[in-house]
Amino acid sequence: MEYTTQNWYDQSDQALDQLMTGAFVTTKKGDKVNTMTIAWGGINVIWGRPVFVIYIRYSRDTYDMLEDNDEFTISIPTTADLRKELAYCGTRSGRDTDKIEDCKLTLVPGRKVTTPVLGECDLHYECKIIYRQAMEANMVPKDVKERYYKTNNYHMIYYGEIIDAYQIKGVK
Repeated sequence: MEYTTQNWYDQSDQALDQLMTGAFVTTKKGDKVNTMTIAWGGINVIWGRPVFVIYIRYSRDTYDMLEDNDEFTISIPTTADLRKELAYCGTRSGRDTDKIEDCKLTLVPGRKVTTPVLGECDLHYECKIIYRQAMEANMVPKDVKERYYKTNNYHMIYYGEIIDAYQIKGVK
């Protein structure tokens, strides 16, 4: 397995392009590891730090795990076709099934965090949560509420400082 360290911004255009199709956010709580698909997020600079911002609904197992942990990883498939895995991980709950096992995804230990990354993906960000922000329902535009929040299942917004960014080759 070969790691190539990246500056967090070197692949940000590619990461954001793929995010619109889907990427994986992986969390860990004790011995349990869970991954889910995200398609909303961003790479920013806040307080002079590089930050990956993710949006997680309160109803998700990932939300419960992030509330008990201060880190997450982002794994982005830039060359592999993982559409089926992204679809599966975006429609199943980690409370009900082991999505990583079901999709036969490979866990690779993080380099600076205890949460692993997914070996089938090429680009990885390891993040430490530096801020959490609850969405304020009264601040969401009406048309957005009608489209995305019909059941009032809003998001918690997590700001994860990017503490490592790299590509992995040769996992499978």
